Amino acid sequence: MNWTRISCLFALFLATSACAAQSQFSGPENWTMIQTNAIAAWQKAQAALPDCKVWNGVVADLKKKEVRLLAEAVGHQIGITTEFAIVGPLSDRAYETATVSVATPSDVVRAMEALGLPRGKCNATSRFQFWPIGERVSLSYRRLDAAEAKSEPLASLFEDKETEHPMLGDGGLVFTGGNWVAGGCHTDTNMPSSIVSLYNATDTVFDVPFRVNQSEVYGRLTLSKALTRGDLIEFTFKPLLANGKLRVMPLSITILPSVAGLVAEVSGDKSGTFAGKLPLQDLIRTLQRVVKEGMEPFLTLDFAQELTLQQAAEVSTVFQMLDGKGVKMVGKTDKGIYFQAFLPESKWRERKDRVPQPFELHLTRQADGALRKVLTFIEEDWSGESLDPALKPHDYEFTEWSEFLPLVLKSGGEDNKVELLFVFAPKDLSLREILPGIHAVDSRLRTVYLFGE
Repeated sequence: MNWTRISCLFALFLATSACAAQSQFSGPENWTMIQTNAIAAWQKAQAALPDCKVWNGVVADLKKKEVRLLAEAVGHQIGITTEFAIVGPLSDRAYETATVSVATPSDVVRAMEALGLPRGKCNATSRFQFWPIGERVSLSYRRLDAAEAKSEPLASLFEDKETEHPMLGDGGLVFTGGNWVAGGCHTDTNMPSSIVSLYNATDTVFDVPFRVNQSEVYGRLTLSKALTRGDLIEFTFKPLLANGKLRVMPLSITILPSVAGLVAEVSGDKSGTFAGKLPLQDLIRTLQRVVKEGMEPFLTLDFAQELTLQQAAEVSTVFQMLDGKGVKMVGKTDKGIYFQAFLPESKWRERKDRVPQPFELHLTRQADGALRKVLTFIEEDWSGESLDPALKPHDYEFTEWSEFLPLVLKSGGEDNKVELLFVFAPKDLSLREILPGIHAVDSRLRTVYLFGE
């Protein structure tokens, strides 16, 4: 018997088996933890440490001011695109993540809260919240399969095609805290059950600190390290504070008219930085100063109803320039309107270039001072031979705002899914005369742009 030949065949069998065990995920599939004994040993070791709060697979180290999270590598090959760095244990998205956590997303949130970090908020376009909100954290990892393995920043696990402005940089990640409803964490069970997302997700525990949707960044980050399926990875989250303080500064700013010009009234400031009513220039200088100090203001902008459409547009232009420059604009008040509604593109005035066709509201001041209100529905007629539809506007004049929504529903018909409203009004018309019409239809037309005439 040729023992050398048998040994070679046996080695080949082991190698083939190992390759089979490393077959790639190609679609949704439940994950089963592999290193159960090693996981139990890690858990026991963490529970024995002083000044620690421990949950299954995650620990809040109150002495070191860090959270350690245990996960298993999925085992993807180098160059594979992933959309998540870590997903929860109940996730079926192993095919698009680098690792699967032992801990549930909700327990990761509890561990971060134990360090004193409050939950933030995930992106919510329905609430005009286009930035992830939350305290910043750094994230590093180390492999537990090698005793000498050193901790590395999360960025080293991926190759980023955008080298000048990397997605995983010194700015860390945003602790959004996941999606909680009635005291329960939907992120635990709602797919993708993301813990660390690599794009702006609506229910992730940690997000990247930029405005990046899923389609924009798909393929940008690929795995740069080869990890065997089941390799244990210990992730470490550390708060990135500003001079020992929490960074997030949520502020509500109302723009008011005054004898000296427009002023800003700031509410929600717990630091005492913004006192009373400020001229706009002073507000901007103060915002620039707190940003330099490491703070992160999230602003909700509102406008006094005495302001004209033109004044609101001019103020919105200023805050549009600030947005993303350390200051982030989020949401609107219940009785207000999202500030970018005052900043439509001029080219949108041309009906032939618009897809889809919005509902139009035309407001004009008549000689007797009354406000004329006209709803215009643009019918698209595809019956001709042209590749473009013939546009047929239909006007519906009305008197009371209570008539507006029924006209929208009647003119558009049951099958119309457009949620966009364009308002054309005199520049000197006050918001007091415009906003009631917008609120009358906001249950049906949630996105609004105002054009000054």
